[in-house]
Amino acid sequence: MRNSRSITLYLAVAFGFAWAFWLLAWLASKKLISLPLVPMLFIGSFGPLIGAAVTTHREGGFQRMAGFFRRALDPRMGWSVFLVSFFLMPILAIVVELTHAQLTGKAPHFTMTLADFPLSYLFLFVLGGTLAEEYGWTLLSDELDVVLPLKSATAVLGAIWALWHLPLFFIVTKGAIQGYTPFYIFFIVTVAMRFLFAWAYHRGDRSILSNMLFHTASNIAYSLVAIAPAPGDLSTGRLWMFTLLTVISAVVTWAVAPPRTASQTLAAA
Repeated sequence: MRNSRSITLYLAVAFGFAWAFWLLAWLASKKLISLPLVPMLFIGSFGPLIGAAVTTHREGGFQRMAGFFRRALDPRMGWSVFLVSFFLMPILAIVVELTHAQLTGKAPHFTMTLADFPLSYLFLFVLGGTLAEEYGWTLLSDELDVVLPLKSATAVLGAIWALWHLPLFFIVTKGAIQGYTPFYIFFIVTVAMRFLFAWAYHRGDRSILSNMLFHTASNIAYSLVAIAPAPGDLSTGRLWMFTLLTVISAVVTWAVAPPRTASQTLAAA
């Protein structure tokens, strides 16, 4: 019963906060109101973090909230989880670009240099969705794991995560890929990504930091290569390849080294 109340409260805040600001962004994109569009997008993205703060505070006050947020400061997750979380998604993007170049006979084109990487990584971590979202999705993961089998909980979480982005697909502006991306492809790749995140989270003793590393790595992948459709190129070939590789990676990681359930993690401790 407590879990259902926590889930309901979290979803109400995470969706309500984000969608309210994204409605303002949509109105601004249509010139119906005079507000800066990009700040509305950034502020709205913090809905999951606000949802996590509100939900944990209601569950146990400031002590519960602070304890939950401190969990991201624990770097322990194991080297295998760290390496997969940090490197897998950019590697998939590179494979996509090299394959696309081979199939089209064109030279590979990368949209980020090594010199760009440090600042891009910091920006994507702080304002690109990682910090704004992963506390919230981790909290929801913990709550869903209590009431559903791990695979079902992960699938539900992935679907919720994808649907949370839905208003962005109606906002067309520079730098926002969703406005040019078919939602059904985004839905598939997002659910597949969540299975990768869940693999790292549960293999890494429920490390929030592993989710954050994976989320940032996923955004780096989209910045490293022009995976998503854009105004100058609306083709979805790279996106489909990236989606397929993400699905395969999720299947392989779960088959080769299955994630630990919450009960297994407690038993190991």
